[in-house]
Amino acid sequence: MSERFSAKGGRSYPARAGEPPPWAFFADPRPPAGPASFTLALSDLRIRIDGIDAAFARSLSGRFDAHAGPIGAKDLADVCVAFSRDERDYFIEPPKEAEFNPVWIACDGTRVRYVGYALAGWFDTASRSGAILLARGTYEPELRAVENFLRCATAWCAAVRGGAFVHGASAVRGGRGYLFFGESGAGKSTLSAVNRRATVVSDDLSLLLPRPGGGLDLVGSPFRGTYEEGPPVVGRFPLSAGFRIVKSDRAAVRPVPRALVFGQLVGNLTFVAEAFQQRPDLFAAVEAAFAAIPLFQLEFRKDDSYWDAIDAAGL
Repeated sequence: MSERFSAKGGRSYPARAGEPPPWAFFADPRPPAGPASFTLALSDLRIRIDGIDAAFARSLSGRFDAHAGPIGAKDLADVCVAFSRDERDYFIEPPKEAEFNPVWIACDGTRVRYVGYALAGWFDTASRSGAILLARGTYEPELRAVENFLRCATAWCAAVRGGAFVHGASAVRGGRGYLFFGESGAGKSTLSAVNRRATVVSDDLSLLLPRPGGGLDLVGSPFRGTYEEGPPVVGRFPLSAGFRIVKSDRAAVRPVPRALVFGQLVGNLTFVAEAFQQRPDLFAAVEAAFAAIPLFQLEFRKDDSYWDAIDAAGL
C-alpha cells in the first residue's frame, strides 16, 4: 500500500508499488536484539514487543509515554511481536527525491506481512504473534519505522475486534467523541487547528473500539498527526457521530445518503481497506460496528462554528 500526495507548492510525487518479503524470508528464527520489552496500551488493546535492546526500549517508552503500558503477561496482548535487528541497510531502497513513505502490506488470512524502508515484519491476529526485523539504514529513523508498523498492527487488531482505525480527525467534547473524515485535503488538520471548544484527540488517525452493549468508543492514542497542542488524550469516550467533512463558507450539518458517507468512511480505513476482498468478514464487522452511529456531512469554515452546527443538529 502506498499512495500519491501533493506537497506544498502543489508538486505531486508518484508512489512506488511493491510487495513485502515472502513468508519463507521470515521462517528462520533471528536472535533478539536485547532483553527488554515494551507494551503499547490503547485502552485494552495492547501490542507487546519483546527482545528489544535497552536503549531502544527507553526510546519507545519516551515516544509513547502516556500510552506505554505495563509489560504484563504475553497472553494479555492482542499481538506479541519478537524484535530483531537485520544486517542489511534497507528493505526498500530510499529514493533520490522526495516521495510518499512507502508501506507495502500483504494479507494472507489472519496473517499480515509488512515492509517499509527500514523494517520488515509480520503479525497474526489469530495466533497473536509476530516479528519485526529492523535494518541498519538511517534514512528512516528507527522510531518512525517501528511506529508505522505499530499503526498497521493497531488497525488490524481494531478491525478484528469489530472496531476501526480511521484516517480522520477526532475530538472529545462533553465526554463524548466525534469523528471527522474526508478525502485528502478535505480539511482534517484545519478543522482541528481552529477548534477551541473540545479536546482534539488527533488530526490524522483515530482509533475506535467496540463498546460493551453496542456502539463504539473513541480511544485516545499517541497517533496525533501534526496536532501538538496539549498532552495526548488517554481514555475511552462514546462516539456520538461521524462526519464527512467539506469546506464551505458557512457551517452546517447536512443529511446525505448514508451509503455515500459510509463509503467515504470505508475508504479511510487505513491499512485494512485494501484487504476487504480477502477478508469480507472484516468489512461486515465494520458495517455492523457503525450501524448505530449517526453519519452526516459536515460543512465547515475556518473557525469552530461547526460545533454550533453539531449542537443545532442535536448531536
